[in-house]
Amino acid sequence: MTPSRATAASVVIFDLGEVLATPTDLYASLAACLPQRAAAVETAYWAHRDAYDRGGTAQAFWTSVLTDLGTPVTPSLIADLTYIDTQAWTTVRPDATSLLKALSDSGIRVGVLSNATLEMATAARATPWAEYITDWFFSCELRLAKPDPAIYHHVTKELALPADSVLFIDDRRVNVNAALDAGWNAHLWTSGPDTANLLTDVGLLRPV
Repeated sequence: MTPSRATAASVVIFDLGEVLATPTDLYASLAACLPQRAAAVETAYWAHRDAYDRGGTAQAFWTSVLTDLGTPVTPSLIADLTYIDTQAWTTVRPDATSLLKALSDSGIRVGVLSNATLEMATAARATPWAEYITDWFFSCELRLAKPDPAIYHHVTKELALPADSVLFIDDRRVNVNAALDAGWNAHLWTSGPDTANLLTDVGLLRPV
């Protein structure tokens, strides 16, 4: 991972899922509540996720997923699946927590920009690592989702900073490219150590 611009960053914005949080057992955990295998659950899950991330309800999302899977819908099953899903995407890795803390301790403004559900947005703000975040941007609340150009322009406006002072890290190339098009200094996430090295290289973290 190499810097795409030399501009000094005033804020570091992270994606949440697959960047700070890595829920490796999510689909297996969901499938444990269902008669279907994890692969089938994953397919049905992503077939309906966009509307949920844009502010839809857990009821509507899981009803669609369970209907695809041919599984009866019950309130208790929806509650269980929602809990598993929310916890998986808001439990960040220890190395990610350490990175957020290091940035915060250095006086760096730190934000999260995530395609996420209303339950995730609420849960994330209540986590121990939330104390290191100064700016929150969730698709469910904005009714906009990456890689829509409008979401990056909205965030830039809310930050009240020049676009090229935003350093953004995301695991999806399409989201990174859209951020670059919006004038941000954007980078593709590959690993926690690579991210720490990048932030050290651009002077936001002290060398270890």
